[in-house]
Amino acid sequence: MSQSIDRPDLSPAEWQLIQDLRSLPDAALQARMLGSVRELVFFFSNPRCQGMGVEGFPCGEPRSTCDECHQVWDMLDRLSARNRKP
Repeated sequence: MSQSIDRPDLSPAEWQLIQDLRSLPDAALQARMLGSVRELVFFFSNPRCQGMGVEGFPCGEPRSTCDECHQVWDMLDRLSARNRKP
């Protein structure tokens, strides 16, 4: 896909993500997926919970409980494992 001044310089993987999002059949499904991606990006950028970190001090400003953080990380690990299967 060619890029121009009004299109930001995106990697092929970023363009593919945009194309995959646009190819979803329903606007409501697109909106739900976009919201999920935004939350996922926020989670990766701010992986904090209310518990103690490895160093023994709080993880930072809490947005979720430790159990919720661990559940999300576990789910992401399962999704990654599914994507690696042939």
